[in-house]
Amino acid sequence: MKVMNKTLIGLVSCMLLLTTGCEKFLTEEPTSDLTNTTVIKDVTGLNLLLQGTYRMMRDGNDNPPIASPLGIKLLSTCSGLDMMVNQEQVGNNWYFYTYSNQRYDPTSGVPAAIWTAMYKVINNANIILENVDNIQGEQSQINAIKGQALALRARCYFNLVRLYQHTYSLAKDKPGVPLQLTSDLEPKARATVQEVYNQIVADLTNAETLLPEYSRPSINYYNLDVVNFLLAEVYLTMEDWAKAQQYANKIRSGYELMTMGEYNAGFSTPNREWVLGYEQGSQDYWWYDSPACWFDFGQNNAPWQAEQILPSNYFVDVVMKSDPRMLVIANPLYPGKYAATKFRELRDEPPYGNLYDLRAAEMYLVEAEAAARQNDVQTALQILNTLQRERGASVTSTSSQDALIDAILLERRKEMWGEGLEWFDIQRLQLPIERTTTQGHYQNISIPRNSNKLIMMIPEKEVINNSLLEQNPNPSQAPVFVP
Repeated sequence: MKVMNKTLIGLVSCMLLLTTGCEKFLTEEPTSDLTNTTVIKDVTGLNLLLQGTYRMMRDGNDNPPIASPLGIKLLSTCSGLDMMVNQEQVGNNWYFYTYSNQRYDPTSGVPAAIWTAMYKVINNANIILENVDNIQGEQSQINAIKGQALALRARCYFNLVRLYQHTYSLAKDKPGVPLQLTSDLEPKARATVQEVYNQIVADLTNAETLLPEYSRPSINYYNLDVVNFLLAEVYLTMEDWAKAQQYANKIRSGYELMTMGEYNAGFSTPNREWVLGYEQGSQDYWWYDSPACWFDFGQNNAPWQAEQILPSNYFVDVVMKSDPRMLVIANPLYPGKYAATKFRELRDEPPYGNLYDLRAAEMYLVEAEAAARQNDVQTALQILNTLQRERGASVTSTSSQDALIDAILLERRKEMWGEGLEWFDIQRLQLPIERTTTQGHYQNISIPRNSNKLIMMIPEKEVINNSLLEQNPNPSQAPVFVP
């Protein structure tokens, strides 16, 4: 990361705010020309910088196909066992998603786009955090701004450390990513994975103390529920089962599961289960960061029939056989393949639908898994059965700890398919990837557990510009992780 003048950063941030227009998502626009001094000295200015930071995060630094939260979910979905990029439609353009050399090439645009987007959000958050305690305004407003900035920064680091290094339990002493905690952007070496997770937890637990009184204006914003959700995910990855269960329970006890009618409706309308999502106005819709676009085959007169992602035949015919959540049709364009109908746009003119990010069902499964791993079989089974009954799915009845954990992980695969958990679960569970043409995939792919193909190399330009950065192993020379 290059050194950049603080004032320039502030001015660029102001320019971002002044050029960010939208109808519903983050509707607050600056009403006058802001200066850098104004931004950092009062609640109004810092809050506007926060709005711009949200928008930057939401749009992946204007590269939403891959660098936004939903774009990263797309990458995770296509990297798992069950979903695949439609090679007949996209040809060679998406080789990054098929474990080809592009996936770990440090000159590839994808690792650079994600890295750049995350660190830009982090830097905006740092500007806010450096100044928020010195601004004028009510303490409740100051706390709200600070808590949201901490949560945004923590989520960026959680994404980065999982994308550019192996999972916590395997690589806690290995290089993670640079911890940039000030806006000076001085070059830094990679902190260890343990140090990065320590910072993530510190940011989120600090945000936890700041946001209890914050009432968000819409589902677009990070409130205490989002912080608790992220803490549960982080502790699950760290295998701190007790804390993962504790924080997941905060969400489960506060959010009911959507009905099957709502599940079947296409994931474009917020319901009681949504913890975080993005409301869309007529000029606030990026077609290519919508799951409805990725999976859509025109089943709802949708204008963006991207036809990018297909479920594998094995997933439909074997894994999901007879499950009510098997929302697929025979592919209307590619005989012998399936098309998903789980994600649907609402109408054939803008706005096409809202975008979902986090929902409570994941926390039901996190709490169940964490309880089971502590051998609290009764609690885990009760939570799992609650989800299964709501979905009309087969109900698990085992009393074996190992069998119950397997059942919970299978339920996670069924409930959350296409929603971006797949690759991250493969990493944290240290699983291999086996995909074959006989399963309906386009290629035979065999990736051993803990392969270095499962993480991305640091973007080459970052290594060139920062001599302190240590590059990840090239999988062609070091196929698997070496402790």
